[in-house]
Amino acid sequence: MILQSIGRMPEPAQAAAPHPVGISAAALLDSAPVAIYHTDGAGNLTYSNTEYRRIFALEPGHGPDVWTQGVHPDDRRRMELAWQDFCRRPRPIRFDSYRTLTADGAVRHFSEQVVAADGTSGWVGTIADFTDLVTARDNLRKAETLFLNTFDQAPLGIVYADRNGKFLRFNQAFCAMLGFDRDELADGTTGDFTCAEDVARVSTELERLWNGEVPVVDVEKRYSCKDGSALWVRTTTALVREAGAAPAYSVEFLRDISARKDTDQELERVHKQLMSASRQAGMAEVATNVLHNVGNILNSVNISASLVIGRIKQSKAPGVSRLAALLQEKGTAVGEFLAHDERGKRIPEYLASLGEQLTSDQKMTLVELASLRENLEHIKDTVAMQQSYAKLCGVTETIAVVDLVEDSLRLNAGAFVRHGVTLRREFGTVPPITVDKHKVLQILVNLVRNAKYACDESGRSDKLLTLRVESVPAGVRICVIDNGIGIPAENISRLFTHGFTTRASGHGFGLHSGALAAQELGGSLRVESAGPGCGATFILELPHGPPQAAHV
Repeated sequence: MILQSIGRMPEPAQAAAPHPVGISAAALLDSAPVAIYHTDGAGNLTYSNTEYRRIFALEPGHGPDVWTQGVHPDDRRRMELAWQDFCRRPRPIRFDSYRTLTADGAVRHFSEQVVAADGTSGWVGTIADFTDLVTARDNLRKAETLFLNTFDQAPLGIVYADRNGKFLRFNQAFCAMLGFDRDELADGTTGDFTCAEDVARVSTELERLWNGEVPVVDVEKRYSCKDGSALWVRTTTALVREAGAAPAYSVEFLRDISARKDTDQELERVHKQLMSASRQAGMAEVATNVLHNVGNILNSVNISASLVIGRIKQSKAPGVSRLAALLQEKGTAVGEFLAHDERGKRIPEYLASLGEQLTSDQKMTLVELASLRENLEHIKDTVAMQQSYAKLCGVTETIAVVDLVEDSLRLNAGAFVRHGVTLRREFGTVPPITVDKHKVLQILVNLVRNAKYACDESGRSDKLLTLRVESVPAGVRICVIDNGIGIPAENISRLFTHGFTTRASGHGFGLHSGALAAQELGGSLRVESAGPGCGATFILELPHGPPQAAHV
């Protein structure tokens, strides 16, 4: 710094006079980017360069203490006392850092060192501007403070760990999430507090991160809390690199997703309940059709049984017993009786008539009994088919698609006859598919039954239901086409919504559960209709095999 406290600065003209450092050296010193000055042995200033005078904004004619006006007011008194002490006891010294304050309010930071002059008397001082260093240090300190505040006050958990998962640093939010104190986590690792079920999966992903296979790892896992509970978190982990060196540690950001997981589990539970209710509704549809068919067959059984009973009641078979009793009564005179008695003479005619009647009764009874047997077999097959589907619910089988379609038609056969609906089969050649056939039957039974209702409600005399089976690149397509009442455009998008129905007696489960079942099978269910009165086409597409399980 430093000016002397005794004497005045030389005028510019004086500065041109010879001085201890010589002309050429003075020129060099005068152009130096640092402030340089020389004092005599008593501390009186004998030389100062241009940078010195710039720092303190000195002009020719300034008094010996004017330099102090360039020092920051907060540092001024301290530096005045320091220089006075030096003048009383000149010695090598380093002055504490101090600041200057310019007229425009700019603040600069300086450090100063004074040593004995070499080769001449007095002291040489240098003043270095380290404002940029102070600014960088302040910025670094601010950045560090900002980082610490962000790290400690962040609402999400933050953990630094080495490659082995050992905790290097963690914030308060992480401690609060797990319920541990800092000391309890200090020597731990991420593996120590990760639930056992998730350790292997998470370790595999982190190994991929450290091997450079992925830039970041984003997983959901469970941390073990102090109270023994498991906390679901979503973690994002990245490696920290310093100055291009190989990464030595990772930083993990944790977000509490336990509320979302609880919601997901509740949604899954409700979804399963809904699926169960929908499946039961679909099974009820199948059972209802079975009952309709069995009821129709039982009507035929009842008619056949009534006819047989009526015919037996009217049978002349009891006359055989009466005739036998009459002949036994005649004993040895039976020949005389048959030859000469008027009643005996009519016995051959009576036997001929009786034989014809019994033969006729036998034929009719055999026909009706055959019908009874056929109808009972039909009942047995229908019930057995329904039971086989019920038992195999949830089990996949490789089956011919046409067989599934025919089963759905058999379960509605009686209704087609009663309502005068004509069936048309357009079955192309398609490969077998591996599928849960109960779900497919549930869908088809509902579609066929709806198509029958649509035809019946149209009032047409030419009610037609077409079943089409064809191959598509991804699997097979089953179309249920009716020429019934059709579907308004505004109802197309709502048709598969749970609870939506256009029939007064409908419950709105069938199409919704059918669409869900199609999705579960890896396929789809959609509808096309040109509008009211134009019929509708329901299109079920199924893959060749069951959908692949999703990987977490």
